[in-house]
Amino acid sequence: MTFKYNIYIVIFFSVLLLVCLYFLHFLILEKLRNGKNKNKKNETIISNIAEPYFIEERISPLTVSLTPDNIGENGGLAYLNDNTDELNNKMVHEYFQIEHEIILPKDTQIIFGSGTSMMVIALYYALQKKLDKSISITTNTHIFYILHKKLSKLLKNIDWSHEYNDSYADLAVVVSPSNPLGIITEPKQISQPYMLYDVVYDKITFTGENKTVNPELYKEFERNKKIFITTSFSKLGIPGVRCGFLITRDPEIAEYCKEYINITLVRYSSAAMTIGRTAFYKYYNNVNWQLTNFHILKKRCNEFIKASKKHNIQILNKTFLAPFIYTDKSVDWWMTNFNVETRKGSDFNDTDECSRFNLMITDEWWDEFMRRFQM
Repeated sequence: MTFKYNIYIVIFFSVLLLVCLYFLHFLILEKLRNGKNKNKKNETIISNIAEPYFIEERISPLTVSLTPDNIGENGGLAYLNDNTDELNNKMVHEYFQIEHEIILPKDTQIIFGSGTSMMVIALYYALQKKLDKSISITTNTHIFYILHKKLSKLLKNIDWSHEYNDSYADLAVVVSPSNPLGIITEPKQISQPYMLYDVVYDKITFTGENKTVNPELYKEFERNKKIFITTSFSKLGIPGVRCGFLITRDPEIAEYCKEYINITLVRYSSAAMTIGRTAFYKYYNNVNWQLTNFHILKKRCNEFIKASKKHNIQILNKTFLAPFIYTDKSVDWWMTNFNVETRKGSDFNDTDECSRFNLMITDEWWDEFMRRFQM
């Protein structure tokens, strides 16, 4: 009998010890968290670029295992086998089915490179070769300034049209939905003969829609070989990964794009594509996982808008596009009042009286921002 009671006593104190250790664990974590937040109180919050910092907390690069490619498996060290292109092409077709509920035409050709900026430049190169003339370009985004700097060194005879939707331009570069206002542009609104659509923000994580927000674009893509579409896996939440692709139904354009990429890269970055492909199959082909990301951003958006009234901030977004909030306050205003670095309006063909706030900061930085913003 005594032995039996001793067993109960041992069990009781063992359970008690475990409970104490459990609560001690959370006390230590809370203390560490408070210590981190205390250190953040005087630091500048960086909210001026589009990297998915809070998603990085959900996708650790350590969870992306690199194993040899096999035609029946996804991910792996792409350069070990000859089926890399087949795996990547398969991924792109599945991407459009999952993200956009779109089945690409059978004659669609896919060109891979390091992000959308490279794909845009590759198309410029391809069009110049195909048309055998100086081409003119119009665009409605800050990408104009970036590409002008890069292309001016490579292609000397491109005519740049600074005015958006210049009817004399050969090519229109359109971001739809746009950054940061979330504007959707349909092909019928474009007067240029060639159109390049950057649909990098047409993702469930950013729109909350389990289908494309550009349905007319894909209908026109099936009819018109002068429409090109590019997007990127660079925003998959893995720092340093640059991988994107362009789709076209024009075989001549496809060959010239590949020629440009082979000149600049010798071969597209297979390691980056491998990591992007692995992340896609592990996370981004899961609609619920992406919707969770969107709802986090939507919640932050609502918190931001609610607190902004206190500071007389005007929200300029036409529609909500996660993760961007466009305000009538300048970069200097944000720095002076909240020590937050935003992105200046002139980067989006606007004035520097406005600036863009990116909601995709880490949870710790978001908590610190809201502490300042709600004071």
